[in-house]
Amino acid sequence: MNSKISVKFLQVIILFALSAPLFAQTQWTYDFNKGLLPIENGGIPLKILGKKGEFIKEVVPGSGTNGVPEMIRTVYKFENNNGLQFENALANGFLNKSFTIEIYFKFDTLGSWKRVIDFKNRKSDYGSYIYDGKLNFYDYAVGEKAPVRAGQYIHYVLSRDWDTKMIKMYVNGQSKLEFKDPGVEGMLDTDQVLNFFQDDLIANHESSAGSVALIRLYDRVMNPVFIRRSYQTISRLNVPSEEPEEKITEEPVTIKEAPAAKKEKLVQVSGRVYDGATLSPAHAELSVSKSANDSLILKTKTENGAYILNLPPEQSYKILVEAEGYQPRVMTLKTKNYSEDLKALVRLTKENFESPLLDIFFNQSNEALDNEAKTALDSMVAYFQKRQYLKIILKGHTDNLGNFDKNLALSSARVAAVKNYLTEKGIPANRIEGAGYGSARPSQFNLSEEQRRKNRRVEIWAEPIKR
Repeated sequence: MNSKISVKFLQVIILFALSAPLFAQTQWTYDFNKGLLPIENGGIPLKILGKKGEFIKEVVPGSGTNGVPEMIRTVYKFENNNGLQFENALANGFLNKSFTIEIYFKFDTLGSWKRVIDFKNRKSDYGSYIYDGKLNFYDYAVGEKAPVRAGQYIHYVLSRDWDTKMIKMYVNGQSKLEFKDPGVEGMLDTDQVLNFFQDDLIANHESSAGSVALIRLYDRVMNPVFIRRSYQTISRLNVPSEEPEEKITEEPVTIKEAPAAKKEKLVQVSGRVYDGATLSPAHAELSVSKSANDSLILKTKTENGAYILNLPPEQSYKILVEAEGYQPRVMTLKTKNYSEDLKALVRLTKENFESPLLDIFFNQSNEALDNEAKTALDSMVAYFQKRQYLKIILKGHTDNLGNFDKNLALSSARVAAVKNYLTEKGIPANRIEGAGYGSARPSQFNLSEEQRRKNRRVEIWAEPIKR
């Protein structure tokens, strides 16, 4: 690297550091010039998720044009469904109250769902995505018209206020999405880790390869003026986007709070059911049951995709969402106090038979169905009762512990347990086929108990009945 580039590179680091207030241990900045360590002293390193990426010197796309000197930066390049992790527990709970997350990165591909930030350690779909260029916090809020393009770096910011629960999201200095967290979906769970770019371990196609040049974490909410200034600092040092900043004038999309429930002493749950591919409203039926005893308490239908439920407080519920041509969706929620309204957006996917509709999991060396499995199977009963044109294919599996032949027999016993439960609920036995495969077809590596648990399963597949 010649002396001009070295001097310019040093200026980048200095300006990044000067773009934020200098308070001790109120931020951690990862620019990858120290590998996975932050530039501040005493910080914890980021952890690699999945396959190790590589540190490369990259010319920012389009550099050297429009009078901007060529800029070479150190970036961390990651492959599809791999990423980085910040261990909040090692940082003394740095992100446990108000915080801001600032990232400068690019994805190689867009379209469909691409995971950016995961708060639940890959155990759920909830968290922030980019969906066809739109900002999305699944399953609660969707923004529009963000200037996000494949192969182009973007400045991405998410903040959450501890007192108000407001989540705000920005792209290239512009506010694009603002909504109230309905619970703690925008907070870390008991694992206390913040994940970047790697999707959950079940639907792991919702990710992209890419590169990241900056991750900065703050222990407070940064205001819009600061965020815009930070983006302008970065964009001046790099390359202006193909579209000048002045043209990016879209207003932020705000998810408004639902009005208070009309019925006394009830919690209002409202939301929208939509097609996950087109984001258009879906005409659906919602069946609400108590989780404790699976008793049905009400049914309702959406109106232009929207629904409102008024439910007693301090109880847990299971909500089955069904729409013609879509796979059913089951969500659970717990109402809290009288004054708290809840919002729940439901994304539906088109009905197809290329993957299992459901996995039923089992305890070690056991074929008995637990209550969670029975509740999940009940939703399948309703699904198949409405779709008489489908037959059910059951595929039983085990982990790799123990004798192969015994595992083969155990997997068949698990298939029999599921079939018996479905027939007891009214599904004709001649619509159900199945076989056990023992440990021969794992869905996960058998390297941990969590992975082995996911292999102890019966997959429920659907297949059209040939006439």
